[in-house]
Amino acid sequence: MTEAHLSSNTLREAVALASRAPSLFNVQPWRWRAVAGSLELVLDRSRALPETDPTGRELALSNGAALHHAVLALRALGWPARVHRLPNPDEEADLLARIDVVAAAEPGEIDLALAGAACVRQADRRQYQPEPVPAPLLRELVLAGEAAGADVLVAEGDQRYALAQAFMKASVVHGASERYRRELAAWTGLSSVETEGMPEYSSPLHGRQYGDLVVRDYGRVSVAHKEAGSPRTAGSLLLISTANDDVAAHLAAGEATSAVLCQAELEGLASCPLSEAFEVPETRAFVRRAVLHDAGYPQLAIRVGWPSVSGRPPQTPRRPVRELLQDLVDRHPD
Repeated sequence: MTEAHLSSNTLREAVALASRAPSLFNVQPWRWRAVAGSLELVLDRSRALPETDPTGRELALSNGAALHHAVLALRALGWPARVHRLPNPDEEADLLARIDVVAAAEPGEIDLALAGAACVRQADRRQYQPEPVPAPLLRELVLAGEAAGADVLVAEGDQRYALAQAFMKASVVHGASERYRRELAAWTGLSSVETEGMPEYSSPLHGRQYGDLVVRDYGRVSVAHKEAGSPRTAGSLLLISTANDDVAAHLAAGEATSAVLCQAELEGLASCPLSEAFEVPETRAFVRRAVLHDAGYPQLAIRVGWPSVSGRPPQTPRRPVRELLQDLVDRHPD
């Protein structure tokens, strides 16, 4: 197709929705290029977190979520997309994907619904209601993630216990690392006027624990959420894993994460990605051995449940599209 088929407004809307994707500490490690009628996703290494994510695995995973969000946006705007992942790995390793649109088409109801879910979805770090999520709903989330290219496991029994142990041990390791604490403090507890990082209102209480699950300790953040109900519950735990552990697998894990989160939003569930247990090599290896029996690589966990507090949590800020989208002027007329 020719570049004139996509207007600059369409590109901006797609990038705006893609920017709503989740990322570690809300660093938003992506850039977009409008090139010859395609939309290219480029890893932004200036957003690296060397202490928390020394290999860049979570940067790629975050970009996978942004890629999935962008495709949802284009479909909802009437442009079904074809994705080329890692299109030029030898010459441009940070070019993670190129999105081509195949032809204009009327969006379906599910396209519009999923794009709407991506637009309003926000990590809910509060406690959830004690009522369990029904198995059929959990199965829908599993299928959504698997359709996006990763494996999804509902962790129960011994598997959940092992995951909870991994999160607890990882929190201890991180708590003893001064360099990690400095990096965490640089990106969390920020003013609401920031366009990146986690504002104070979006963080849980210091040292918060939900039932059997220890969530990330956000250090100097000390903001109270008004929550009712006892006991504190973490909800169900889903584990995203992949057969391989390369950049392509990390992208797929991010796409699956986006798919699960958006499907959860459609079902009226609260959700929150959890990554701390996979940021410490020892605890990640433990999960691989104890939960996956060395048959895959754990990438991310997601907790889901019924929200216990009325109203949505506030959305975290996002970088403006003008900072994220390059090569737009004179290429895609409105």
